[in-house]
Order: sequence, then C-alpha cells, then structure tokens
Amino acid sequence: MKIGELLLKAALINTGQLQVVLMEKDIYANLRLGDIISLHGWVAQETIDFFVEEWPQLIQAKEKKPLGFYLQRAALLTEAQIQQILKDQWQASYRFGALAVLNGWLKQETINFFLQHINPNALKESTRIEKATLSDISRVRVPKVPCSKQMLTDELQRQLIDPEDLADIDINLDDVTWLN
Repeated sequence: MKIGELLLKAALINTGQLQVVLMEKDIYANLRLGDIISLHGWVAQETIDFFVEEWPQLIQAKEKKPLGFYLQRAALLTEAQIQQILKDQWQASYRFGALAVLNGWLKQETINFFLQHINPNALKESTRIEKATLSDISRVRVPKVPCSKQMLTDELQRQLIDPEDLADIDINLDDVTWLN
C-alpha cells in the first residue's frame, strides 16, 4: 500500500490533502509523497518514516504489543501522553484508545486503523464512548447544592464523563438548583 493511501486510511490526512500532494508531486518530482506531506506540516516526518520503514514488519509480527507501543513508535503519542492515559485508564476503566480520543490527541478513526491491523478482536469491542450507559449515569454525582450548568459540566468532565454523552438520556436533574 502506498504511503498516501496508508495515511488516508489511518485518518492522518484527508482526501483533499492527498489530492493536493498528488498535484504537487508533478511539480516537485524530486520529492517523495511523504516528504511533501511532511513539508505541509500535516503529518510529522517521524510518523511517515514509521509507516514506510516499520509498519509493514510490525503488522506481520506474530507477537503483538500494546496499542500505546505502536502509537509512540509512530510519533502520534509522547511518553508523557501515554503515561497520562495509563493513569486515567487505571482510574476510570476506559480503554486506552478511548482515552487518547477523549483527550483530543488522536481521532477515533486512527485508533480503529491501528486496532484493525494489530488487534481486530479489540476493534469489535467498544473503543468509543458512544452514549453513557446506566452504569455511567449511576457514577455521576450530581451536586445537591445550587450550581450553574458550567459547574455541572466541569464536574462531569472531572469524572471523565462527556456531558454530551448524557444529552440523549433521560436523567432527572430535579435535585439541581440552577443559578443561571
């Protein structure tokens, strides 16, 4: 698979960016596709090098490593981000990829791409927090004191629950006295 297609499937570039690069390839005949992508700043050169040099061997390897290993090798997550995810994972019991997405460090499509190639069984399980479940709601501690919507949103985020996940669920907030 060519690097452009690979980066597109990994959701690291979009189709518009790939089209631009393919047009520019005719202009800059001495540059490789990955070099042009990197020059635009759309994907780090280390990430491109990973997909060109290491990815083919890693996905063929019989012994698979944890998701964080591949994301760090691809220069998509730093060691500090991985340690933060592991800490949050231990506290919140969410999957590694879901926390990387919730922190805004990666797209869900990128996580899915890696899982599809390194651990397809994990991909079948829920890696995205689509909607809060009843067990999530039972963990929400709604303050019984007057508070603003922003205060409630901040509390939900502190508990690693996205307030938007609760939007479609009937939840009785009668105990909340809104200040504004």
